[in-house]
Amino acid sequence: MLVGYKYFIKTYGCQANEYDSELIAGILEKMGAISVDNEKDADIVIFNTCAVRKNAEDKFYGRLGALKKIKNEKKDMIIIVSGCLAQKDYLKISSIDHVDIVIGTHRISQLPTILQEIKYNRNKKIVDVDFTGRTEPDIPPRRLSKFSAYIPIMFGCDYYCTFCIVPFTRGKMQSRPKEEILKEIKDLASKNYVEIILLGQTVNAYGIDFKYTYDFADLLQEVSLVDGIKWIRFTSPYPTNFNDKQIKTICFTDKIAKHIHLPLQSGNNEILRKMARRYTVEQFLDVVYKFRELCPNIALSTDIIVGFPYETDEQFEDTLEVVRKVKFDQAFMFAYSERQGTKAATYPQLPLRERLQRLYKLISVQNEITIEKNREYIGKTVEILVEGPSEKNPNKLEGRTETNKIVVFPITNGKNFEDLTGKFVKVKITDSHLWGLEGTLIN
Repeated sequence: MLVGYKYFIKTYGCQANEYDSELIAGILEKMGAISVDNEKDADIVIFNTCAVRKNAEDKFYGRLGALKKIKNEKKDMIIIVSGCLAQKDYLKISSIDHVDIVIGTHRISQLPTILQEIKYNRNKKIVDVDFTGRTEPDIPPRRLSKFSAYIPIMFGCDYYCTFCIVPFTRGKMQSRPKEEILKEIKDLASKNYVEIILLGQTVNAYGIDFKYTYDFADLLQEVSLVDGIKWIRFTSPYPTNFNDKQIKTICFTDKIAKHIHLPLQSGNNEILRKMARRYTVEQFLDVVYKFRELCPNIALSTDIIVGFPYETDEQFEDTLEVVRKVKFDQAFMFAYSERQGTKAATYPQLPLRERLQRLYKLISVQNEITIEKNREYIGKTVEILVEGPSEKNPNKLEGRTETNKIVVFPITNGKNFEDLTGKFVKVKITDSHLWGLEGTLIN
């Protein structure tokens, strides 16, 4: 047991890592540990790492290095490294003197046993990495939110895009049994959770390993029937996994939020082929048009990589043309960063300056579109789920619309943060910005 122990978790990367951190926190608290806000006060420090981009990797190694001095002063501190980088670089990370435990993405369920073992043998270093498949711990996660919850419906990825390290760190695609998923969601609904976010590396491929006897559309339909759940979101889908059944289910089911994250990556077919993306620009646009035909007000966001190996100026311009044509509500845009272990890392690399120049040009084009899209909300009344005090102005509340727009509004008529956090409210939009919307609460 860990009664009296204090723990701190630093999470890098995507929502899958955030969920894994909730699992780790649930395990530690079941063993008696309590959460603290910084490394200095902790007896157990966990870095839940990301291997997708070098920036996150550099931040982790910098913070891990700074912890060495604290560990020298607190000899009994236990330092754990988990997540995708731990799975990928376990030999390198385990060679760092002040790291005690390296645990892979598939082995979180083994953490109680590992902690008991190292507690009674403080001179031991434990490395537990497995690539054969993931098992979930029986201990429920410690949810960071009291009204919105991540639910992984699958693990791993079978797509092997040439720029992506995830299949090597998360393993092969593995759909969770629907019974497990629905039981977890019903339990959350009984605890007054109102929003569910379904997670998967290619989330709309759910059920392919069931040989199509039960698919993503079927799961969405069953989740929508759970009493108490009002909004259902999901991320991240693969564009051409969307079929007519999925699109109709999403558009015609009221509880499913009308926001789709649709990763484009490139607007040029030759670059998509070199990325090993399994679609053409024309196929991608066909999915966009089908969604907009059935859901005219749907919001679309995307991921785009510029400066990929071999990309020419003309091919980059093709990407800009698709961005102007689709008019995404939001885009996550990156200059290509090679990841060792991926096929694209072996390709000839474009100069960093050229990659960044293209990124800045893309950002400029997309920012204009986002501002235009947000301006369309002025004067409209929208429903939002209130998430809490605004990060930009703690004297105001912040929430999101069904279309994933951030909305900030002042509190009126004696209401306070606790009255409204986790509740659905109506807000009239009075102003728009690049980052989101402002409005006034309608009582």
